[in-house]
Order: sequence, then structure tokens, then C-alpha cells
Amino acid sequence: MAKNKNGDSTAAPDPNARLATTAEDKAKAARWFARARELGEKRQFDYAIEYYVSGLEYWPDAVEDACKPLHGCGVARRQTGGKKPRLKDSMKRSMNDKDPKKAFLNSLWLFGHDPDNIGYIEGVTRNGSRLRAEDAAKWAAGICLRALELNAKANAKQFQTLARLLEEMGDRAAQRNEGPFAVSVYQMGVDVLNLWRRRIPRDDTVENAVKNLSSKLTILKGKYQEGESYRDSILETEEQMDLHDQKRSIQSDERVDMLIAKAEADFKQNPESAGALKSLVNLLCRRERDDEETRAIGVLVSGYKRTGNYRWKHLADDIRMKQLGRKGRQLDKAGDQEAIKEHRLTRLRFELGVFKERVQRYPTDNRIRFEYGVRNFQAGRFDEAIPLFQTARADPKNRSACGMYLGRCFFRKGYHAQAIAALQEAINEYEFSDDELAKTMLYWLGRAQEASGDTKGARGTYGKILQEDYTYSDVRVRLDKLPS
Repeated sequence: MAKNKNGDSTAAPDPNARLATTAEDKAKAARWFARARELGEKRQFDYAIEYYVSGLEYWPDAVEDACKPLHGCGVARRQTGGKKPRLKDSMKRSMNDKDPKKAFLNSLWLFGHDPDNIGYIEGVTRNGSRLRAEDAAKWAAGICLRALELNAKANAKQFQTLARLLEEMGDRAAQRNEGPFAVSVYQMGVDVLNLWRRRIPRDDTVENAVKNLSSKLTILKGKYQEGESYRDSILETEEQMDLHDQKRSIQSDERVDMLIAKAEADFKQNPESAGALKSLVNLLCRRERDDEETRAIGVLVSGYKRTGNYRWKHLADDIRMKQLGRKGRQLDKAGDQEAIKEHRLTRLRFELGVFKERVQRYPTDNRIRFEYGVRNFQAGRFDEAIPLFQTARADPKNRSACGMYLGRCFFRKGYHAQAIAALQEAINEYEFSDDELAKTMLYWLGRAQEASGDTKGARGTYGKILQEDYTYSDVRVRLDKLPS
């Protein structure tokens, strides 16, 4: 739970939520945009870009009102001999600022002054995504894709980065139930990967990425189309109310009971309907009651046995893992250490089986390999975990975490030199220096340096952690114990 300014507990923000802009801020932004248009019409492009960027500070997702005309000013400025940003400008306006809004505005300013620079376009896309200004990020991604198409020298990393950003946008949209938006950005991601595949053929990395994202797109299209046809078939007012209530998260128990009963009746009448099965399962999981979730698992397992569709087995396992996680949190609160230990072993055994099966089902999905590697690490099976993390590093989303786990695996095996190399590489590639992953990597680098006898290196590494977090783990104790 986060704390508000009064010290009261508040719900943690939804990481998938779009950036919200108030009507008041939109009105403020509109005044900046109006002045920017006037300056653009007078061909005072430098001033126009400044005004657009200033307005976007209030309304970052204003694609039609600001992002597109800013791009137009940038192109016109270039055509009239406008100079590109100097090194001093790029240093002053960092695209890697810790504040995502500041980084986003800096990227826009640089892009406005050099609209053909793929690095700046990528910066707008990346920081728009960080800020959750989803429409602006999608718009910038489209420009980036066109720039890559026109640049014969574009490299694999540029394609990979853009595809990853689009996939992340699609994942968030899917979580928000924004089907059309998710489909559109997934499709753009597939287009990026196909362009990469044409440019750099016979690359296993891109082949696997295309398969994974194409599968995700196909599944989402199927769900969305099923959902649309199901909704379109509902004509009666009572049924429309039922559908509306199915989407509401807060309802009386009586109403949920009624919806479950109707969903069960519908599923009995249409046992082959994927939409009917999914609706029933969603309702049974609504209240997070073990008995209802167990019924949902039974429905899914029966569906899997009947149809052979692994999607249902996958979902059943997800529900079971959620149950185990919830029970673990309850035991942690109770404080019964023996029960906690026993439950953790039960949960770990189950999850090892789940992810082993998923790796077999989806052998090219590196995110599943990463999850399986984490469970093997937790089980102390380091020889099994190391090759999983080495392969999963190909996925940019988990690359740094894989490096951290590889270093820890090598450390536990006593391979301190290899641990230092893996952790140092991961730290050098990681863009943040003060989040939990960064501190964890530094901590285990210090431990490996200490174990290898590199006292000077360990002292320096522990010192970096203390500069960011003075109370982190046992760093102060270890630093004090190091010989001078």
C-alpha cells in the first residue's frame, strides 16, 4: 500500500492504467497548442515546437492536437535549414531521465528538432510507454516503424526494441480489456518483426519472436471476436443487464449468485461455446472464494479433456497458482513458520510442474523459460536454472533479471568469477540505478567480489548501495567487517 500526503494508506496504482488527464489540464494545454499553431503558420517553427512541448506537459496524450502538428513543424523546420540538436542539447534534455514525463517531453523536443533521428523517435515511443501515454506512444511507434522501413542500415537492436515496446503496450491494453487497441499494437509489432526478418534472415531470435507475438495476436483476436459475436447476439434488456453486471467488480452476493446460475445454465446449453465457458469461469473467480475457484478449475480441466485445447489447462493452473499465493499470504500473517515452510514447498512443487509443462508446450517462449528458471533457482536446482536463464536472456523484458539470477546461480555454485562477470554485464546494461533490481544486482556483485577476495571491489560496490539505500539488507555490517 502507498501513502498519501496525510500518511493514510492508499491502493497502489494500476501499472496497466492509462495516464489520466483532467479537463482543467486539457484546457491549459489547449491554450499552448493554439499559440503553437499560430507560430507554426508564421513559420516560426522553433517557437512553435517549444509551445507544443509546453502544452504536452499538461496533456501528454494529445496526438491530434499536438504530437502530429509538432511533427509537421519539425519536418518543415528541417526543410528550411533548421539545425539539428547539439551534444549540449541532448545532454541537457536527457531521454533517460528518471521522471518519465520529463524524459517524454525531452524526447519530443529533440524529435521536433531532428524528426528523422530514429533514436529520438524511439525515445518518444519508449518514454510515452513509460508514462502510459498510450496513444502518443502508439503514434510514435508508427513513425518509428516507417523510419526503420526507410533506413537500410537499421540494426537488429532497433527492431527488437520497437517490437518489445509494442508488445508491452498490447499486454497492458489486453489487461484493460481494450481489445481493438491491443490488436492494433500487436499487429504493428508483428509488422516490425517481419521487417526485421526480411532484413536479417535466418535469425532464430526474430523467428521465435514472430511466432510468440503472432500467437498472442491470434489468441487475442479470437477472444475479441468471440466476445463481439456473443454481445451482438444479446437483444433482450434483461440479458443486456446481465452482461453489464458481469463486468462490474462490486456487486451484492445475491446478484453474483444469480449471474453464476445463469452462466451455468447457458454453459450447459452451449457446452462447446468458448465464450460461455469463459464467462462462467470469470464469474466463479469473481469473489476469490476457494470453493468457487475450485469449481472453475473443474470446468476448465473438463473442457481441456473434452477439447484438447491447452488454453483451458493453462487457465486452470493460473487459478490454482493464485489460490496458493493467497494462502501463502494468509499463512505469513498468521506467523506459523512450520505451516509457512510446508506451504512454500507445496507451492514450489506445483509451479515447477506447471512451468516445466509450459516450456514443453511453448519451447520458444523465453518468458516461460524465465519463470521456470526462477522456480528452479528457488528449489536450489542451479544446474537446471542456468541454461534456462542463459536462453531467456534473449527476451529484452527479462534480460537484466536473467543476468541477476545467473550471477546468483554461479555464486551458489561457488563460481565467483563467473558470478562477477554475469552481474557486471547485467548492471552495465540496466538503465536504472536505484530500483530494487539494481540494488539486488549490486548486492550479489559485492558478495561475489567479497567471496573471491576482491576486498577493494566489494567495498566500492557496497558503497554504491549505501548511497542509494543506507538500510539495504546487511550491507553496512558486511562493509564494516571488510579488512581495510
